[in-house]
Amino acid sequence: MIQFQDVPYLRPDMDAMEKEMTAGITALRQAKTFPEAYYALLSLEAPRRKFMTLATLVEAHNTMDTNDEFWAGEQAWFDQAKPRWDALCVDLGKALNETPFRKEFELHLGTEIFRQAETTGRAFSTAITPELEEESVLSAQYSKISGNLSVEMDGKRYTMGELSQLQKPGDRDDREKFGMLRQQAFAERSEELDKLYDDLVHVRDRMAKKLGFASYTDMGYCRQGRTGYGREQVAAFRKEIEESITPVVTAIFEKQRQKLGYDVLWDFDEDVSFAGDGPKVKDGEVQELFDDIFGELSPESRVYYQDLRRCAFYDLGDRKGKIRGAYSNYVPIYEMPFIFETFDRSPGAVKTFAHECGHGLHSYLKRGEPFLESGNATSDICEIHSMAMEFFVWPYLNKVYSEEDLKKYQFFHMKNSLSFLPYGAAVDEFQTEVYDHPEMTPEQRLELWRSLEKRYLPWRKYKHEGFLSQGRAWQRQTHVYKWPFYYIDYVLAQVCALQYHFMDEENHENAWNSYLRLLRCSGFQSFDETLALAGLESPFAPGVVAQVGKKAMEFLEKNG
Repeated sequence: MIQFQDVPYLRPDMDAMEKEMTAGITALRQAKTFPEAYYALLSLEAPRRKFMTLATLVEAHNTMDTNDEFWAGEQAWFDQAKPRWDALCVDLGKALNETPFRKEFELHLGTEIFRQAETTGRAFSTAITPELEEESVLSAQYSKISGNLSVEMDGKRYTMGELSQLQKPGDRDDREKFGMLRQQAFAERSEELDKLYDDLVHVRDRMAKKLGFASYTDMGYCRQGRTGYGREQVAAFRKEIEESITPVVTAIFEKQRQKLGYDVLWDFDEDVSFAGDGPKVKDGEVQELFDDIFGELSPESRVYYQDLRRCAFYDLGDRKGKIRGAYSNYVPIYEMPFIFETFDRSPGAVKTFAHECGHGLHSYLKRGEPFLESGNATSDICEIHSMAMEFFVWPYLNKVYSEEDLKKYQFFHMKNSLSFLPYGAAVDEFQTEVYDHPEMTPEQRLELWRSLEKRYLPWRKYKHEGFLSQGRAWQRQTHVYKWPFYYIDYVLAQVCALQYHFMDEENHENAWNSYLRLLRCSGFQSFDETLALAGLESPFAPGVVAQVGKKAMEFLEKNG
């Protein structure tokens, strides 16, 4: 099979694609029998798979090097074409909801696709095309900024990835020095980041008001495709995290402070759970180290990963111009996921690689479905695919770490998973407040974040005045700029992923079969219905968050 680097690219002819899509949608609307409707929908697969493949190629190459003028130009073209494409997809959703053959289609597509079409359709109109184009331009600016962050040290400028390679995590003075260098890199662009976010808030507010939403928060929920719950349930979920998880995490960091013998645990100390160096990855490229991990985990993961490696559908290197971040995108024509990460050999990078491979396994397992809809799912479900995989690889990480370092990694991962919950909740409340009150000034947004840190992350202390102490931690979060209201999906998924971990400890076969069931049924039903099919408890159910937190704390107390 062809290597990713050899996949050819040709800018799509939007006029021709629109004509082909319109013909298929019209045929779906005019179908007199279910078979006619079925094959009308099937006729739309070719143009959709082509458009999605080319769009994914452009995003991949653009994020691999934001300074490449050709790919930047193609990304700008797709950003401009996207509202036109979205209009076709919304029209298709309306046609599906209007078909008299809905019951027959539900057998093939599930029930959720119809609710999704209605929900996301409310958040789109050609009337907001100018705002959508402006949003895309602004979003690209954040990618450009983050991909080119650098800072001067000893007369030379270093990227964020290069700093990670130079730092000695076990040396506290080094952590403080490099922590300040990272802050300085962001601080040099802080005025741009303030203005960029202000522009994004206002353009999103304008489009929400044009469509009749009270605020962009409500529109954002529709864009995320949330059908089974709303902002009230999410607010209650955040409240439970604040009340039941924040005190637990505060106690964890206090114990860590005492164990390390520090008078104060500063923000740059939080990832250091043990004296001395942290876990170090064995020699070799990460994709090679994971060969045996996915080979031993299951037959499904073995075949998937062998194909991924054979075709090299990934980019894991670090270079100037490459964005800081990670993702897995499906390339429909080649029926393969493309995995992107800036791998720096840190424990977080190992966790992230497993995470993206979890996304990839889902799309790989669904690749034989005749309709693209069958492989789609909302991000709250999709993030369970990835975050659960982070834990499923635990028994095999001796391929990556020594026995001593593996214990350190597992402690880091569990502590990180638990402490992430309050942070993720704070990010979501921040966005809710910002979009409910778009008149806020940049300084008021910084004050808002500082107040949220005191509530959700009261253990956090900054030794130096600077970028983070000003209330700018959220500016390092790509999702805040590019994908508003996505972040709470990670928090919901983390609660489910922890359930999988504890299930896996009790019975691996049962846990893995449940996970495969989740992967295969994702996208067919609502969030809670899907969890029930897999045998997971909903994070919205009273007491589930506290129960998961209690088990995680027991692990940390036992292994700390």
